[in-house]
Order: sequence, then structure tokens, then C-alpha cells
Amino acid sequence: MVNNIFILSIFVILFNPVALSASSYDDDTLDIFSKIIPRFILMSSQKNSIQSKMEICILYDKLDERTASSLSDKIQNNYPNGIKNYKFKLIKSDYSDIDSCRKSQLAFLFNTDEKNMDSSIRMLNKNSVFTMSYDAKYLASGVEATLFLGRKVVPYMNMSALRQNGIEMDNTLVQISKIYLQGDGK
Repeated sequence: MVNNIFILSIFVILFNPVALSASSYDDDTLDIFSKIIPRFILMSSQKNSIQSKMEICILYDKLDERTASSLSDKIQNNYPNGIKNYKFKLIKSDYSDIDSCRKSQLAFLFNTDEKNMDSSIRMLNKNSVFTMSYDAKYLASGVEATLFLGRKVVPYMNMSALRQNGIEMDNTLVQISKIYLQGDGK
């Protein structure tokens, strides 16, 4: 009886989607992203497209819905009054409803399969939406920015993708960033 309960407990822990989701993303890294996402908009040509509110879209797979909500909450908590006279409009959407992001200044992309990522990047680029991902491996797919987590945490920019999307970045941000070169293997 005790063995059955133990085996069932292990099964629940290993195959529970919430447990799997929680282990995929580091909370401290999400804190850093929550603080810099609005600043990336202000340090890019995207600030010129802000209407009444700074629009940030968070894209996720259903499995990562809680993590996406956590990131949204962190942004709101870090900037309760917005930033530089801009309030936020935070949109949380799973990859099946990416059209809700087409007017955003920035889309933050959580990990997904290659098909979702490629189609999302195509649609977001078509609408000149700045893309930022949790994982640096998506820079090779055309995502424009993420974080480089080394001895220091610095922005990691795909300048080629930015140029293709017609987005210009503040020179100061570019100077402190690690620049992604095709074939970096991340």
C-alpha cells in the first residue's frame, strides 16, 4: 500500500503540467525581464508607435499560462504607474491567438515548438512588433532580443533581425549588448 502511494506520488510530481511548467523558467530571470521589457520599448524606435498606452504582448503555450501571468504581474508590480508617462496595456495570449499582438510594441515569447515560433515571428515582423524571447536559442529563428546570462546579465541583440523588421535601437543599449552573430549556436 505504501509503495503504491509512493509510486502514485512520483507519477503526479513527474507528469503534472504545473510542476513541469514551474521548472522551465527561473523566477529571478523573469524578474529581470519584467524590469527591462518596458525599457527596451523606450530605447527603440517602437516608442514612436505608442498610441495611448505601451502595449506589451506575452505569448505562451497553454502549459506556461501561469508563468505568463506571473511575468505580467511582475511588470505591473515593478511599474504600478507605468513608465515615463506611459501606462501599460498587457496582453496575455497563447500562440493560437497571436493576432491579438499585432498592434503591440513588443511581444515576449515563451518557449514553444519550432512551427509556432516561426509563424509567430513572421506575423510579428509583418506588423513591425519588437520580439523578445526567454530563451536565446530563438535568436537564430529571428527573435530580436533576449538576455545573455553570463557573469553579467546583458541584453543579447540580433541586429540583423532588427534591421529586417525596421526597428532601430538606442546606441547606448547596443553598446552594452552582446551582439548575436549567425551561427553563435545559442
